[in-house]
Amino acid sequence: MNETDRLIEEQLKTLPPNLRQAIGSVPWKALVQGIGKANALDAEQIASLEQETMFIIYAFEPPEDYIANIIKEVKISEDTAYTIAESVVGKIFDPISQKSEEYETNIAPTSVPEIPPTNLPVVEEGEVAHTIPHVQPARQDLAGSDLAGSQIKSEPKVSLPDYRYEGGKDPYREPLV
Repeated sequence: MNETDRLIEEQLKTLPPNLRQAIGSVPWKALVQGIGKANALDAEQIASLEQETMFIIYAFEPPEDYIANIIKEVKISEDTAYTIAESVVGKIFDPISQKSEEYETNIAPTSVPEIPPTNLPVVEEGEVAHTIPHVQPARQDLAGSDLAGSQIKSEPKVSLPDYRYEGGKDPYREPLV
């Protein structure tokens, strides 16, 4: 397994189970191939389109970047990109979203058995756990004093020294270029 496949597998594991199941149920790679051929793309462009579509499906990239990414990576015009994006949304993204919602509603709720805590005292029927009435303590204004009641002295405000380097350049940092 190469690095790319490993990254895809790790990203797929982070997705919710219903979305993973929906992605597996829609033959999106074959649909991308068909959309690419219908828009007269060559094999290299179809591979780039498939990769950009996979980035959106597996949540590597936000959907808002899809059109800009296919214009740049597939090297197509803006009009063609919008046409392809409409086809991809209608044939791939919407069905995956619908299937994901279906699978989400079909997931049976799991119930966790209740395990009573072992560190609490046992209270039998008819017994009362507490017999001491609750008393609300009187609040007093504690602003300006600590819990012991002594007054807190406010320190004078001191401005911090300016630690920036001359000219804004760190002499210890290597240049990036």
